[in-house]
This record gives sequence, structure tokens and C-alpha cells, in this order.
Amino acid sequence: MLLEVEKLRIGPGSGETEIVQQVSFSLDRGQVVGLLGASGSGKTLLAYALCGLLSPPLRITGGTIRFAGITLYPGKRKSIARLRGKHIFMMFQSASSALNPYMTVGKQIAEALVQAHKLAHKFTAKDALHEAGLLLERVGLDAGLVTAYPFQLSGGMQQRVLIAIALGIRPDILIADEPTTGLDAAASFHVLELLRGLQEDGMALLFISHDIRAVSFLAERTGVMCQGQIVESGKTEQLLAAPQHTYTRELIAAMTMIAMTGRAALP
Repeated sequence: MLLEVEKLRIGPGSGETEIVQQVSFSLDRGQVVGLLGASGSGKTLLAYALCGLLSPPLRITGGTIRFAGITLYPGKRKSIARLRGKHIFMMFQSASSALNPYMTVGKQIAEALVQAHKLAHKFTAKDALHEAGLLLERVGLDAGLVTAYPFQLSGGMQQRVLIAIALGIRPDILIADEPTTGLDAAASFHVLELLRGLQEDGMALLFISHDIRAVSFLAERTGVMCQGQIVESGKTEQLLAAPQHTYTRELIAAMTMIAMTGRAALP
């Protein structure tokens, strides 16, 4: 098993209420696991913990994290952070906040490749930009965008830049946190198709979303998160077809109603 999380707890410590409580799941190579839940349920906080990105006073307060059989937590504080980038890459909900607004897209992709693969001695600046252009083409963008700045790209294009970086780094695990938020239907579908392609290439994917349709499109297994806990989990198709927990049923009913209302509003 590539990633094993058991009874993970996250909070400020000092006896205060924990925000994430007793969360357990596993993720293997080439597998897509969905994490479904409303805003504030603890999904993003869990992702930050797996990448070593928790900000004080929040911290992991209990449980176990193992990567490729090696126990990262309990362990040294920097053990998890060392995996970030090369082994675990995170796509943040807002691609614009993840990209440096003062650096061209090409330079950002090239810099990520150099840092992940220690290629500074092999790559000239010209080589790095050429590789960045090839990666942009793989995600359906023009190679000429290596000279563009993030603000010159749409939200969907920015998300594809992050996927291009993931393609270049080739991490073991990609954590995608609400990657289709704010995108139109066509851009959302393109991003989901690209993520599915990464999974088919053997990359493990933790897909975090409140969108049931997106989760059902990608995830083999899904956990439903509510108030910091996974209240239900199982094969995605079965879970969505016959939800057992009250919260899961309410979430599916709400999404169905939104979809029906949207169709009714169409001319």
C-alpha cells in the first residue's frame, strides 16, 4: 500500500477540540480515492497535513501516517514535509494562489522540474523552457504560453499548468483539492479528463471535492467527510447508489435538487 492513514487527528492541541477526528483511509498506486464533503468538513485540512503544510497552532495530534511502508507520523516533524513535491504534489483549490504572479508559466514549470529531479546541472535555461512547452502541449495548451504570466490565463488554463507541473514531476501521489471550483462545464471536464489520464499512467490520486458528479467520474472509492470525520466510505458507485449515512443521503439529495433546478431554469 502506498499511503496508509489511520485514526488521524488534527487540532490545536492543549486539550482543545480536534478539527479532524479519527480519519482512516488508504491509497495505492494507480488508484483514485475521492473525499466528498461540504466546505468546512476538514477535507482541505487533511490534505495540508499529508503535505506537511499545517500552520501553527494546528498540528497532527494523533494517529499514524505511513508512506510506502515507512512510518512518517509519529516521527520527526520534517519527515512528511520532505515528501512534498517529488512524492506528494498538491493542486490547490485556487490555482492562481499556487502560481507565482511575478514569474512566467514556463519558468515556474522549469523550476519545479529542477527542484524535484535535481536537474540544475543538466538543464540550460533554453532546455528547461523547451521541456515546459512540451508539458503545456500535453495538457492541451499552446507551448508559446511559456512566456505568459498566470494572470493572462483563465482559471481552467491555470489548473492545466498545475497538471503540467505534476506531469513533469511525476509524483507518487497527486492531491487535487477542489480543482474544478469556479470553472465552466467544458473547462471542468477537461481538467477531470487530464486527471484521469494521470491515474491511468500509474499516479495515485486523492481527489477532494464537494461535487458528487466529479467524484463519481474519477474515484474508485470514496469517503464522505462530515465535521472532521469520515462518516461513510466504500466503492463510489455503491456508496452513491445506496448511501447508508444520513449526511450522505442529504448531500446527494441536495446536489440532485441543485441539478434539477438548474435544468428547469434553462430556456
